[in-house]
Amino acid sequence: MTDDNGDRHEKFRDAAVRRVRNVETTLRRVRNLSNPHSYAYTEEEVERIFSHLQTVLDRTRESFIRPLDRSEFTL
Repeated sequence: MTDDNGDRHEKFRDAAVRRVRNVETTLRRVRNLSNPHSYAYTEEEVERIFSHLQTVLDRTRESFIRPLDRSEFTL
């Protein structure tokens, strides 16, 4: 790896660790919503929450895969 790639890779790793930890913290807060002593919810509401979260997660994964599938146009 060149120095530039090494620097960019280190930046990626630092940002990824920080951002994933932030997502974990937020998901713990969502998990707290499952406390029936504090909140009332329906199965439909729970399904909508997890469906939305799965969609966001799928789109995020696709953004890492899609650039690898791009091919340049040539004549």
